[in-house]
Amino acid sequence: MTSKTQVLILGATGYIGGSILAELLQFPEASKLSISALIRRSEQAAKLDSLGVKPILFDGLNDLEACINAASQHDLVINAASASHDRSAKALIEGLALRQKATGKESYLIHTSGTSILGDHPYTGTPQDQKIWSDEKDNIFEMEKNHPERYGQRVTDVTVVETGLRLGVKTYIVVPPTIYGQGDGPFATLSQQVPNLARLAQKRGFAAVIESGKGIWNHVHIADLSAFYGLLFRAVIEQKTSLPSGSEAIFFVESGEHTWLQVSQGIADAMQKSGLLATNEVKSISLKEAAAEITGGNESLAEITLASNSRARADFARDRLGWSTPRGLDDFLNHFDAEIAAMHVELRG
Repeated sequence: MTSKTQVLILGATGYIGGSILAELLQFPEASKLSISALIRRSEQAAKLDSLGVKPILFDGLNDLEACINAASQHDLVINAASASHDRSAKALIEGLALRQKATGKESYLIHTSGTSILGDHPYTGTPQDQKIWSDEKDNIFEMEKNHPERYGQRVTDVTVVETGLRLGVKTYIVVPPTIYGQGDGPFATLSQQVPNLARLAQKRGFAAVIESGKGIWNHVHIADLSAFYGLLFRAVIEQKTSLPSGSEAIFFVESGEHTWLQVSQGIADAMQKSGLLATNEVKSISLKEAAAEITGGNESLAEITLASNSRARADFARDRLGWSTPRGLDDFLNHFDAEIAAMHVELRG
């Protein structure tokens, strides 16, 4: 009897990780997987148990010893817990290296980053001149490694690649943009960017856009992102010869582009329609005001995550993994009603 592939997920109680978990559980070959999840809260254990997922309690990402120990018991780790915690990402790879040594078989890390790694500073620095990054044609790793600005997600991506290469563990980095739609994980089902701006609108009584709102970002539906993880997971397990790893395995997943002004207008229309706002007018606020409300005063972070240009093309996904989606810009622009409806109780409260 072939032994099961031991899979560990970090972030299974979150929006992205929970949706990846749901994707894996629906695999026809799910019976060949033994899935565990590192979690912080014991009250979430029973729900995971009921899904056939083994909960492993730890004290959080700073518990590096627990990260190493858990990873050392698994063949493949999917990290969807934090894109900016380089020490835990390094610890997971160290654990996988121990696994390789013990079993003589390869082990793998799929790490989740985000397209703010491409974000510029259009209001406080130099805009990126609308460059559109390709994960097949551009060297994303070199850009991250040589970037003059120290930014947590880029630091973590570089750490993942370099630690993997040093210890002989194959790594793959998935870089999603704005994610929208209802997740189907067992716990968190809401995304971050749109709800953050909706909470700000509810607080101020109008939908706000930071500065001009002209920055362009990509988007992807959570179901399409989960499907990509499924395709990548299969390719990793099967070790398809066309699949690169390490510095060449930094992959975008996107289904189109929007501006930040379109996001704010979508929120304004949906919140007015549901009686949460008196007007659907969008007003501009300064980067400083937005930072004070959303990022604890960190203007650089507010700009890079909620006002920048960050443009990418999922060339690898489409050309090499056979990933596709029927969803385009219209689907993104029409999703705000459902998002606000899902937040209705919170926003009313």
